[in-house]
Amino acid sequence: MSAAQWAPHQPLYLLAHQFHLALLPDLLRWEALYAVQQMDQWVRALEPHWIRGVISHLTTADTLLDATNAGRLTKPHQSAVRTLENLQSAARAGYSEFSGIALIDQDVIDLRVLGLRHSASGKRRHLPGRVDLRTVRQPWLRQALRHWVTTARPTTEDFKRTFHATTIASTALAQRADAGDDPAALTFADATLAVDAFRAARKRDGTLYSSSFRRSLLGMFFQLIAYGRRCGTLDDLAGTFTRVPVEHVISVEEPNEDFIGKAIPESVIRQLDAQLDTLGTGNTYGCRDIAPDARHLLYRTMYIVLRDTGRRPLEIVSLARDCLETHNGQPTLIWDNHKRKRHRRRLPITTSTADAIRTWQACRDQLHLPAKGDRYLFPSLTPLSDAPYISSTYLSDALRLWADALPPLHAEGTDPKGQRLLFDRSLIYPYAFRHSYAQRHADAGTPVDVLRELMDHKSIAMTQRYYTVSLKRKSEAVAKLSAHVLDQHGHPSPTSSTAYEMRSVAVPYGGCTEPSNVKAGGQACPIRFQCAGCGFYRPDPSYLPAIEHHINELRADRETALAMGAAEFVTTALTAQITAYQQVIDRMNKHLASLPASERAQIEEASTVLRKARAGDDHTLLPLTTAPLEDPR
Repeated sequence: MSAAQWAPHQPLYLLAHQFHLALLPDLLRWEALYAVQQMDQWVRALEPHWIRGVISHLTTADTLLDATNAGRLTKPHQSAVRTLENLQSAARAGYSEFSGIALIDQDVIDLRVLGLRHSASGKRRHLPGRVDLRTVRQPWLRQALRHWVTTARPTTEDFKRTFHATTIASTALAQRADAGDDPAALTFADATLAVDAFRAARKRDGTLYSSSFRRSLLGMFFQLIAYGRRCGTLDDLAGTFTRVPVEHVISVEEPNEDFIGKAIPESVIRQLDAQLDTLGTGNTYGCRDIAPDARHLLYRTMYIVLRDTGRRPLEIVSLARDCLETHNGQPTLIWDNHKRKRHRRRLPITTSTADAIRTWQACRDQLHLPAKGDRYLFPSLTPLSDAPYISSTYLSDALRLWADALPPLHAEGTDPKGQRLLFDRSLIYPYAFRHSYAQRHADAGTPVDVLRELMDHKSIAMTQRYYTVSLKRKSEAVAKLSAHVLDQHGHPSPTSSTAYEMRSVAVPYGGCTEPSNVKAGGQACPIRFQCAGCGFYRPDPSYLPAIEHHINELRADRETALAMGAAEFVTTALTAQITAYQQVIDRMNKHLASLPASERAQIEEASTVLRKARAGDDHTLLPLTTAPLEDPR
């Protein structure tokens, strides 16, 4: 029985995993069969229902390569269009091979047909699309790139960077009179011209690439040249077109990846914490593998560990399943510093962070996950992944989807109209939490040698950069508040920021200008710190909470004195101090109320910075135990 006789007698609907090609014309049927076989090697998993949907709309087409096939799809879904493109790419490659046109001879190549693999997961690339090598203007350079990609079969990341690097060099060489078309005519000066182009390489927005990225592009281009010379495809290239390591270098601008100043402000982190219930609930990695509640808990735990420990993303996702230990009643996190190849490091963490990890551990024990990830806290959720633990890319993607879906996030400070500033969501990514962790400790006055151990920095100079940022913030805050200093009677007493800062640390409830007390560092008050009755007392808005707290203490002391039956002069003195300090608060609040809303907001922000600098933030400090940093075994 022929296919045409068999097909009409088959049921209208197939099972979910089935499709057939019997209704297609002969040529189209053979094209589709070949294309599906090739496509099976490219994608993570074939989706029969999309193939079935595409095939059902092609029954009147003559060939798979018909340009009008896309228009035959009714209500085309992105997945249907992508499936059709994959089938067409496979058929097109088959025709080229059958016609004797090798991939190495084509200027437009399909990366799916080449089967390039992704560097992170080891999987074949999933993104559709072809690359036009004609962006590289010189035929000899384009041939070298073609030969390299078809023989070396690099990862997709290496190909993208090398192609980008080759395009930059090609544009620079095109400045020659002969457009650089003759490889034998190139000189050392032309190599220098290409290097200069990499030194000035910029992003689409006009800003320079980082020095490390420009160095990477430069290295990849000359690696391509070296590969072509080894393989014989660049035998005609002049020997003078070469890189000299001493001259052809790009200086390093950042000593390592810990760029200072990218910390997410604590006020923004608090806003994120308030929305944690929605993290991991969207179309994130794992939506097909584990239940929604478990997926939410997975990403919630990764976020908490990221926020509270300051570890790098890879160090978070690769945590061992038994990553918790207890020393002297305090929990400790066991982690691996992959960057510096220092393993089984120990980090003191809070009890709440440890409890979050234990909650996920209990949930994880109930899940049926691939055995290869048994020893990891955050294992891979699918057997198709080559890595035993979740890729840090999935964590980054989950944070991005979550942050983009949140209500507006507010930054610190206000605009000239007094409106709260919006926080740029693009600044929320996994590595930024490492900066937040370090800056939190630096602002709270954690000793630099202790913070260096907590961050596991190789150089203390890197750790000190966070303190530089803290000092800058404090200086800016002092400059703002120095203009709002009041005297004992509530009259403005502005002063220079330098003098103000010297006085601001002298006494607990404000500044002091009494010479002998200033000289003694605030430890020699002639009237025993009864500041509200002193003519040298200079409070500012940053001391308002401390003054209010002191008033409550004085009231408690007065009640105790009354209960003890103390002499009248004792309670009278306490009452007088309470009244004097209350007048200070009233005058300060009256002064602040007279200012524009935007200026009040700036003063409050500066006051918060100075209060943190004086006393630290007890909520964010971690216990600094003496847990060993290396495994004693």
